Amino acid sequence: MDPEAAAKLELLGAYQHYWDEKAVAYSKASMTGTQLETYAKGNALGLAQSDLKNLKTSGQVTEGKPRIDPQVTSLDLQKKVPLAKITDCVDVSTWKVLDAKTKSEVALPKNRRTKYVSNVTAERWGKQWVILEVKPEDRAC
Repeated sequence: MDPEAAAKLELLGAYQHYWDEKAVAYSKASMTGTQLETYAKGNALGLAQSDLKNLKTSGQVTEGKPRIDPQVTSLDLQKKVPLAKITDCVDVSTWKVLDAKTKSEVALPKNRRTKYVSNVTAERWGKQWVILEVKPEDRAC
């Protein structure tokens, strides 16, 4: 396998782990016991921490996880710190918000977007790809 194809596979693997760990953290409104900090840094980690604080303050957790369909849109392995961009279609329709105590589903606005485009920036730190920035767009996919 050529280095670029291998890097794309590693990148998409790290991105999948980022979402898996994020779903686990959101399911208990806490990063404790997750590896989210292994895969998310900078803005991506800050957004997750902010979301987790809001969930905890609201007494809410999540159930399930979003469906993702990431595509690597750019990859620069020649940089001192390799850089990549991903465009994703995130579908959160199966990711439910629950009351943490009763486990009953929280009613969310009917007009909220459940499938949206997300632009992601990642870098390879040593042998590990990390997700640095996640920018959800107010645009359907």
